Amino acid sequence: MAWAKIVGVGAWYALGISAVVAAAVVAPPSPPPRLAVEGGLSFDVRDAKTGQPIPCKLTLVGVDGTPDPEFTRVDIARQEGDGAIAAFNRIMSLTGVGVAHVPAGTYDVTVSRGPEWEISTARHLKITARGATVTARLDHVVDTHGWLSADFHVHAARSPDSRVPMHDRIFEFVADDVQMIVATDHNVISDYEPYIRELDAGRYITSAVGDELTTAAWGHFGAFPLPRNLEAPGQGAILVHGRRPDDFFKDVRRNAPDAIIDVHHPRIDAEIGYFDIGQFDARSDRAGRAGFSWDFDALEVMNGYQDPVRRSVDRVVEDWFSLLNHDHLVTATGNSDTHHLTFNIGGYPRNYVKVREDKPERIDPREIATALRGHHAFFTTGPFVALAVNGGAIGDLVPARGGKAHAEITVQAASWVSVDRVTLYLNGEEAKRWTVPPGTAAVRFHETFDLSTPRDGYVVVRVDGGKSLSPVVGDRKTFTAYPFALTNPVFLDVDGDGKYRTGSPHGHP
Repeated sequence: MAWAKIVGVGAWYALGISAVVAAAVVAPPSPPPRLAVEGGLSFDVRDAKTGQPIPCKLTLVGVDGTPDPEFTRVDIARQEGDGAIAAFNRIMSLTGVGVAHVPAGTYDVTVSRGPEWEISTARHLKITARGATVTARLDHVVDTHGWLSADFHVHAARSPDSRVPMHDRIFEFVADDVQMIVATDHNVISDYEPYIRELDAGRYITSAVGDELTTAAWGHFGAFPLPRNLEAPGQGAILVHGRRPDDFFKDVRRNAPDAIIDVHHPRIDAEIGYFDIGQFDARSDRAGRAGFSWDFDALEVMNGYQDPVRRSVDRVVEDWFSLLNHDHLVTATGNSDTHHLTFNIGGYPRNYVKVREDKPERIDPREIATALRGHHAFFTTGPFVALAVNGGAIGDLVPARGGKAHAEITVQAASWVSVDRVTLYLNGEEAKRWTVPPGTAAVRFHETFDLSTPRDGYVVVRVDGGKSLSPVVGDRKTFTAYPFALTNPVFLDVDGDGKYRTGSPHGHP
């Protein structure tokens, strides 16, 4: 009996071993992970006129069942050789010639160089393990001679809400043909110049030291150019904690007398929008909260995050008109406020600033600040606008005897940038609106118009387009950008005293 029990146990044990072996045969271990098949995407991008390689951006969109590539899933780019980086579904190159690792599949590959240039798209390009090649010759079709493109609101890894390395920002902005950027990290001074030198990119881009004065109680404010003080907290950032704008604006004036103060996203929400927080009523020119200050030079009329929501921009345009109508000569700016390397792309919108020589390596940030203070600038996500009134250009004060003014408007755009509507404003009121027929010529619109005003006034032009700028800008899913431009005024001196003065009372003391 005991033997039988032992045999039984042995039989049971043997059956258990067999079961385990059988289970192992039925469910073998998973194979180790393998890398997805990749191919090298070689690219050669040149100026169609000169034949020389140019910086560029390649945007890859998956087609025929291929998903969009994910070169990275975070805001830190992957290096692709010495002259390019890749992030999300974009490759950004300083040299225009190179090769990048791309998952095998079928893609539409759009090659771009910013809104002054035409684009080129390779449709249904198949990338296999053997690789593929994109060759593009881009035409520079928008004449911007005498104007420098600039983004005055840029964040990188020194901001707590951004991870983008400053090194990567240079690739991004050069690829999209932005010629100047201002470092506006939160309550800290940052400087892009060492990275520009390291990458030998000075012929393409320059920068200014700046700061986004970030408060929990009043909103956000850009200031540049600022001195850099390595020994001070925040390396010389303006102290804002527990203080009001009427206090820290004075610090900017005292410590950096050449600096511009630009109110960032004044109506973006009730938490960081200065005009909402300060209970500012633009029509009456009054603020309901003590400490509100009108001592700023510029107003961010368009913030990149608000680009898809045109109503938000329209509200700030009305605020700006009201400020001008009350003799607050504030310059309108448009900036990306980019924190990432996807959707809200740096340089959209961007400012064009009138300069003596439009070569980045020869620009002094103080010249840009002076030009902004003089309103010699406009902002855009694509269209390039020229406005002349009585022989004067954007920012000028021109004589208008008898209140008469003759305006001439020219709008240029690359063929992929739509221009549907041009609106002329006199003293903040619509004077004339034109519907622009579809077209692809570089000069999309050119008209003249006569105006009349009984008192000193100003003329402004706005341009709207209804076609999305994707895939060059936006991600086609959560963020869509459209063509938009707004000039600063040409001021009309009707009474002949050499000044622009409406005589409207200020609402503040």
